[in-house]
Amino acid sequence: MKKNIIVVALALATVCSASCSESIPDCPSRMCIVAGGWKLTEVYIDGVKDNTSDLSQYRLTLAEPSPTTDTTSTFNRIQVSGKTDSGNWSVKNNNTILQLLPADAPKEQWVIESLTPRKMILIINRDTGIKDGPSTIEFILEPY
Repeated sequence: MKKNIIVVALALATVCSASCSESIPDCPSRMCIVAGGWKLTEVYIDGVKDNTSDLSQYRLTLAEPSPTTDTTSTFNRIQVSGKTDSGNWSVKNNNTILQLLPADAPKEQWVIESLTPRKMILIINRDTGIKDGPSTIEFILEPY
């Protein structure tokens, strides 16, 4: 009886560790992990949490590349303001940059600070010598 309990406990531990793992073995590139629907949960501007904006509308949907070995795919986005846009997306610079190419706007390059299937942290660093405004904007996103 004691031996059966140990076998069951080991089997459960193995299943949990495999299913709870952050790695995705069938994914040939980081794009598979990044692909999916993401909602914005927090924003930090120059290191200070922005508590003034309603982030509930923001959605970023990154289509999975097809075939999975493709290096670009499409995206749709609903901004905090409710405005929508779409275009293409990819990961660049040894999988450290998420690049969005909106159809009607300049490209956006976000540093992928952290990425798991449950959370993505993106940072944009701006040259405040050229443009006014914050020098760093940090987005924290979770799947929806």
